[in-house]
Amino acid sequence: MASDIEIANLALSNIRAGSINSFTEASIQAQQCKLKYSIVRDMVLRDAPWQFAHKIEALAVLDDELFNWAYVYQYPSDALYVNRVLLNWTEVTSNDSAISTRYYDRDLFGPNMDAQVKYEIYNIDGNRVIACNDAEVRIDYRARVTDPNLFPSSFILALGHLLAAEIAIPLVGIDVGAALREQSLQMYRGYIQSAIASDMNEQYHEPNDSEFITGRF
Repeated sequence: MASDIEIANLALSNIRAGSINSFTEASIQAQQCKLKYSIVRDMVLRDAPWQFAHKIEALAVLDDELFNWAYVYQYPSDALYVNRVLLNWTEVTSNDSAISTRYYDRDLFGPNMDAQVKYEIYNIDGNRVIACNDAEVRIDYRARVTDPNLFPSSFILALGHLLAAEIAIPLVGIDVGAALREQSLQMYRGYIQSAIASDMNEQYHEPNDSEFITGRF
């Protein structure tokens, strides 16, 4: 599996710059990669619905009061992008087994609704929070993942190109670096579009009945 240094060297190779052995060595390549690697990694994680970074977890309620919202929740420390906030799971235990199943009771929402709730994100005294009017909610989000062993190859290639774009001009110079930056950005956009398409192909949601069908009964 790739390491952070190997991904950095991939980026350096994309702009024809020399490789590095560590982020702490005394070279401008290492300095630039160390400065921008984690920032760029988080940007790539945020820009597409990567399956390995997809998380759903319960939110911790806070004592804060905020405008006309009923509840204030702690924003997860590893969250980079909120997909949606959801009502809590309902636990059901089968009569035939001890296995408990988690699901959303769709009868509570009607045929054309789902478990999503309205929310807003605020900053209270330097603390990021999520406000909504529902109790015991969960967050569906894109999480910060720092272990490169978890990165799929498509993510590694995308990260290598975006990092290359960010370090091209400082390392190669404005004349050549600007062209290399644009080339890397074009490659990066292609990998992001591919990741979005792959995400859409790897999930299925049961379509709601149309108003024509539900309106007959």
